[in-house]
Amino acid sequence: MNFNHLEYAVAVAKAGSIRKASQNLYMSQPYLSSMIKGLEEEMGYRIFNRTASGITLTREGEEFIRSAKMILLELKKIREINKDKEERQLNISCYYATYIMGKFLKFHNASNYKFSDKIKEMGSKEVLESVSSGDSTMGFIFYAKEKHWKYMRLISEYNLLAAELLKPMQVCAFMHKSHPLAGMSGISAENLNDYPYVTYNDECSKNYLDILDIGEHPQLLEVSDRGSFYDVLKSGEYLTSMAYPNPSEAGDFVLLPFKDKNIELCSVYVTTKNYRLSKREKEFVAFLRNE
Repeated sequence: MNFNHLEYAVAVAKAGSIRKASQNLYMSQPYLSSMIKGLEEEMGYRIFNRTASGITLTREGEEFIRSAKMILLELKKIREINKDKEERQLNISCYYATYIMGKFLKFHNASNYKFSDKIKEMGSKEVLESVSSGDSTMGFIFYAKEKHWKYMRLISEYNLLAAELLKPMQVCAFMHKSHPLAGMSGISAENLNDYPYVTYNDECSKNYLDILDIGEHPQLLEVSDRGSFYDVLKSGEYLTSMAYPNPSEAGDFVLLPFKDKNIELCSVYVTTKNYRLSKREKEFVAFLRNE
């Protein structure tokens, strides 16, 4: 067994089939299949269950893949020991946050495009998966303060560490200035059921609806990306809920405080254990906080 075998197994687990994994790895399916079979024979147990619809991990396979990911992450660190940490590009995964994206662009542009920075938006749980798997080196997630221990436990289960990013922010109703409620001074959370509501379709976002007591909203629209999210809001028909570090930067949108709810949104950045932020990553975190 060598490191390539671990990479192959992790790729197969991620793709859910040997065929897809072989395409992602740019190798033939028979070759990859033989590599996985040989690995299982060497280990003395099956890593994958083969079914007509694809593959799933066995109980032993789950432990194997979890350990393989940790080994590959450590290998990546070893390979980067001699690299100039001052020059490392940003490789970030983040919950759909306009504030983070805006500051990321500002920070990136200030470098005169010297770095090939990367940022990917996704649900909070997907952010944890991205950092845990090594697809990104740092992730940003947001969650309601009352769910703090739930998220700390989840972060621990992904073998990650978390540090506070921004101070807790007040959650408000959020809508375009053309929305019928935009001129109000405040709103009751129960009134959210009276208007079409848009949310992201990831698990954490949908669970958040229960905190607002609108889990069974009669006019709920789910979207998968921030572009669609804002296009829907710009129609003036839909509203949502959001926390904004600086409401004056909301542009054509309005934040209305809730009269009957006091919900604070927390934010943290996560990394793998023993990962040391580069100088530039530290500067970006400081930039987010100072802004």
